[in-house]
Amino acid sequence: MKNRFLWGIVLIGFVLIGCKTTKVGGTAECPKKSVDELETVLRNKRTIPFSFFTGKISVDIKDSKQSNSFKTTLRMKPDSAFAGTIKVAGIIGAGFLVDQDTVAFTNKLKKCYKKETFSNLTEMFGANVDYDFLESLVLGQPIGLDYVSDFYPIKDDQYYVLSSHDHKVIDRLEKNNLTDEEQSQIYVRYKLNCGDMSLAQVLVDSPKDGVSVRIVYTQRQFVENFDMPKETNIKILSPEDSTFIKLEYDAPEFNDPDKIRLSIPDSYSECE
Repeated sequence: MKNRFLWGIVLIGFVLIGCKTTKVGGTAECPKKSVDELETVLRNKRTIPFSFFTGKISVDIKDSKQSNSFKTTLRMKPDSAFAGTIKVAGIIGAGFLVDQDTVAFTNKLKKCYKKETFSNLTEMFGANVDYDFLESLVLGQPIGLDYVSDFYPIKDDQYYVLSSHDHKVIDRLEKNNLTDEEQSQIYVRYKLNCGDMSLAQVLVDSPKDGVSVRIVYTQRQFVENFDMPKETNIKILSPEDSTFIKLEYDAPEFNDPDKIRLSIPDSYSECE
């Protein structure tokens, strides 16, 4: 699982024959809006109007080999680091810390620790995992937005959809009929709810590697005027396996600073 849908690759927009459509929507539920207006809405969702975040998240992870559930209490200083504890069956069994360079965790039951660089995680998961990626995922923000060079409208009766590629290429993507050159590119689509313009879904496809990621914000909530997830479902499909992740948020609070740290006792050895 190497070099899959690297966010560092700038997504190249295709040049359409004739005039580019600049309107999205057109139904009673989704009145027509310009691509520029929706792009502004989408980019504004990257704004973080708070200095500190704390919350509890219930996590369910399933793949073909295992199924795990746990709860985490998370503390985050945006654009810096976040940390937390993991509780299984009411017992705190692990701690973690994510900063700009590494992901570290401790296993209290096995009395060991592990540190991973983001380059190791990128190779492990097949995605260009970095701090911004993880922070945006936790906060329910548009992932990969900085790497989309141009936006194209995609027709949809339920959502406003902005895409990194035009509708003809997306049609070929869905029909598995891409050219060799198109196979090597990355495809990102953002779906906005027509009513409140909240982010509903993010779809990422890397046809060359057979990887697709579907992030669905099934419920969102406004906390102190910040639009964040209440429930998120993530589906990662690859040739090796399919992974399903469910995140449920509880008791989010803002601007109540706390220490972000991970204590590793001297007696702990490196986890195998």
